[in-house]
Amino acid sequence: MPSFDSGLHATHEQTTRILQHITNHWISCCVYAAARFNIADILVAGPKDLESLAAETGTHAPSLYRLLRLLAANEIFEEVSPRVFANTPMATALIGNAHGSMKAFVLVQLGEIYNPWGEVVESVRTGKTAFDEHYRANLWSYYKAHEDKGLNFMKGMTNLTQFADTAILEQYDFSPFKTITDIGGGNGALLSAILKKTPNTSGIIFDEPYVITQTAALIAADTAIKNRCTTIGGNFFEQVPAGTDAYIMKLILHDWTDEDAIKILSVCSRAMRKDSKILVIDGVVPEGNTHHGSKLADMNMLVTTGGRERSAAEFDELFRRSDLRLTRVVDLSITEVSIVEGEKL
Repeated sequence: MPSFDSGLHATHEQTTRILQHITNHWISCCVYAAARFNIADILVAGPKDLESLAAETGTHAPSLYRLLRLLAANEIFEEVSPRVFANTPMATALIGNAHGSMKAFVLVQLGEIYNPWGEVVESVRTGKTAFDEHYRANLWSYYKAHEDKGLNFMKGMTNLTQFADTAILEQYDFSPFKTITDIGGGNGALLSAILKKTPNTSGIIFDEPYVITQTAALIAADTAIKNRCTTIGGNFFEQVPAGTDAYIMKLILHDWTDEDAIKILSVCSRAMRKDSKILVIDGVVPEGNTHHGSKLADMNMLVTTGGRERSAAEFDELFRRSDLRLTRVVDLSITEVSIVEGEKL
């Protein structure tokens, strides 16, 4: 009879670690449910009993208890007395208006992007973008058709990268630039922070017209920069504002294939002066098997946008093919992103 024992035996530690990888998404889905039901926002006012929470959220109390019990075991909420729950410090990251909140990002990743991730096998098999195949539209067309989700996506990305903005300002000197264009600048959080630190600098936020409508209102309300910052709507595949000292793209280029990235960079190159700088702020993938956030983000790009994270050598190649020269890579105090600096050839 054939033997079913291959002679290979996983240890208990090995199977436990793999099991954790397999089941981690269960926790993610429960975090998403808590965000959808605004649990952390409700509990800002203080502890609440289960029945009150269920009534306020329109949920089934026994099932809500099971959800909150699991999240309390993972230190997101706390059962302070029987069937009474409160926020923990970690729950702050699920409060919608908290600094550093991940609530909007949770709603993106476990909302419209969740089902495409379930089709990662096909993305790896074919190289096609799972999001496009699932929705029959790419991410950007989807958000144009669902502007409320598009604006939540923008908010999620802003919140996700708040700490990156701090690291960027700490480690890169923007004061030599008198004019800066932030391409795909969203709600203007990064450029606003730069302008507040460099009072002799002015800037332009450039993004899709439906985004800029919201951004213009935010800038107009910010008395510290409103006289030094303008907003322009447009398409960065066609044209960007010409002649500024610096061009910033934060978490933009990684959304696109190499061919599209070269088109975007070439448009920038044509708009730049000879002495202008271009600053691409993206993850830079290190060599070897080291753990690095860019490797996880790279798979998310495969599934959702068709783009990719890139190594320094790959950025160098993109720049050269776009009439640009990579001058240096500035690593930051956080590993998620670096600044890839270049100039016009």
